[in-house]
Amino acid sequence: MLPGTGHLLAQQVWYAAVTGNFELVIETLSIHEVLVIHFRHGKTEETNGFRKLIYSVPWLRIAPVSARIAERSAGYKHGWGLSTVDAIILATAVEVRCDEIFMTDRDFIVTANQGIIGVKLLG
Repeated sequence: MLPGTGHLLAQQVWYAAVTGNFELVIETLSIHEVLVIHFRHGKTEETNGFRKLIYSVPWLRIAPVSARIAERSAGYKHGWGLSTVDAIILATAVEVRCDEIFMTDRDFIVTANQGIIGVKLLG
C-alpha cells in the first residue's frame, strides 16, 4: 500500500495513515516480496525509495515473524491450503490485531468468508 501503486484504495488508505487516522502494519515477508519484484525488474531507484520509506515513517509498523506467528500460520496453511508466505502474512495480521488486510491476492477471500479478518482487494 504505497503511493504510486496505481490502486486508488491503497492511496486512500496510505493518506488516511499519513493524516493520523490509523497505523499501517507490514510484515517482514511482504518487505521481502516487494524487494524481490523490484530486483526482478531492475527497479533500483524504487527499491531504495521503498527501503527508506518503510524504515522512516512513524505510522508504519514492521511486524517480524515470531514463533507464535509461525505456529498459527501452520494451521492456516493446512486448513485453507494457503501458501506458506500467505499463511504467515495472515497469521501476522491476526496476531497484531489488524482490522483489515489490503491486497491484490484473491486467496485471502477465504479468510474474510471465515470471519478471521476483513479483506479489501486492490484492483
